[in-house]
Amino acid sequence: MKVKIAISEPPEVIDPLITDLAACIAKSKRVLVITGAGISCSGGIPDFRSSDGLYDLVKKKHPDIVLRGKELFDAMLFRDEKQIKCFYTFMAELKRLISSAAPTPTHAFIQKLKQNGQLLRCYTQNIDCLEESIDLPVIQLHGSMNKVKCTLCPATYKFTTRMENQFRRGVAPPCPQCTIVDCERIRQGKRSLATGTLRPDVVLYNEEHPNGDIIGQMQTSDLKKKPDLMIVMGTSLKIPALKKFIKQASRMIHATKTGRVIFVNRTQATKEWEKVFDYEVLGDTDHWVKIIEKKMADEKTMAAAVTRLKRSISSVSDEDDKENTIASGTKKTVTLNVSSSKQTTLKGFRVTKSAATTKRTKTA
Repeated sequence: MKVKIAISEPPEVIDPLITDLAACIAKSKRVLVITGAGISCSGGIPDFRSSDGLYDLVKKKHPDIVLRGKELFDAMLFRDEKQIKCFYTFMAELKRLISSAAPTPTHAFIQKLKQNGQLLRCYTQNIDCLEESIDLPVIQLHGSMNKVKCTLCPATYKFTTRMENQFRRGVAPPCPQCTIVDCERIRQGKRSLATGTLRPDVVLYNEEHPNGDIIGQMQTSDLKKKPDLMIVMGTSLKIPALKKFIKQASRMIHATKTGRVIFVNRTQATKEWEKVFDYEVLGDTDHWVKIIEKKMADEKTMAAAVTRLKRSISSVSDEDDKENTIASGTKKTVTLNVSSSKQTTLKGFRVTKSAATTKRTKTA
């Protein structure tokens, strides 16, 4: 069964669904969390796909350059000197916003999962590092805006205000390590080498993650630990590598029969994810966290809901075992055809339950 929820109706309307959803979280022991830009918006950082204000500011500084939002995060821009200047200006303005931003209720919710011993791992696409101020460890899939790195050598440095001001002018500071090495070579009478420049330590489109192999090993390790819940929040699900991991984790979770996968985002997922998510919550992640935490604080209701959920899962498992026993003791073939769905639409609030209809074909 898949449940789709759009958060806007009164509590009494969504209460049964929220109760079940909260019970799934309460009973979980090994939770994977995947986050995107949507969880940081309320903290003061705009979603890159809708942050017209930030793009407009960059366009005013570089009116002769036309770059779409995605192109500002594409490594191909380093082929054009003018686009490079535009990139650095954008990164400086983004750093300014990040410096004054704060963790959101969604960040705090993930931290509570960690404190409760439920969090297996949190993977984030975000580069804002808001998790650091609340001591929430995450795997940064797209790098960090707290550091800069050299374009030639392995050196990395803290992203300072001085560097931010240089970037804002479209200037890339020279790498101190490369400069030291070059000066030493010249002192020794050797030929001068190219000096790298500094750039934010973020992973752009069309470039490999420097820690990609390590992240891949961690993902494999996490799947072997058999997570029983995955929460995907604030992401539009556009990055191929992350999509692959979410689907792999989903198959592992669903193989347990008791595991669930939750998607929370302002816009709905495409049909590609129809069999991946058990719960699809359409709305702001902070709003969702607030109503979930309120429900989980009601210990009596939660205890009853968790018990009911376990009985429901046990009942389904018993039915499956019964079907398997019958099938193994006869020469009949049973074909299940999942096709129909029933949708109820309320004002601003949708609940979709996919119901399996069975068509049985008997053969001798």
